Amino acid sequence: MKNQLFKFLAIMMIVGFSGNVMAQDVTDTESNDANAQILSAIALTVGDPLEFGGIIPDGSTDGTVEITTAGVRNLTTVTGVTASTTPTAASYTVTGTGLVPYTITIPTASFNITNTTGSGGETMAITAMTCSDGLSHTFDASGNDAFTVGGTLTVPAAQAPGYYTGTFDVTVEY
Repeated sequence: MKNQLFKFLAIMMIVGFSGNVMAQDVTDTESNDANAQILSAIALTVGDPLEFGGIIPDGSTDGTVEITTAGVRNLTTVTGVTASTTPTAASYTVTGTGLVPYTITIPTASFNITNTTGSGGETMAITAMTCSDGLSHTFDASGNDAFTVGGTLTVPAAQAPGYYTGTFDVTVEY
């Protein structure tokens, strides 16, 4: 009888444990968050132009004029004069959402500026554009930032006198 009671209890324990296992949930549900951030429109404002200043070509050798992002003018095989314009790097201010990163796109290919006075129509190439602090920036806590752009002007040896002008595009985006 003791053996039968032991068998009965063992069976009941197995059935009892099986019942608990079978009664457990087979699904689970968890909640998660859904988020969105609305950014302020990004706005770019032009300050100073990229100004190479007055230049006198060598007459026999091509030269260059570099304007660094700090506005420093470096001359190679040309003479620089301040004339009526002071050399400057192109400057920009930009506004957007505070502490959010953004990128700057500047020309990577050369582009020309054209003589609009004198005999007119002659061109000079600008290359090697650079941006202060690289092309990736982050807005300050108030959503403001500023940067400058420099480049290198190639001046042919016998370049015609005149006032040369042209445009280039700078783009900012989140």
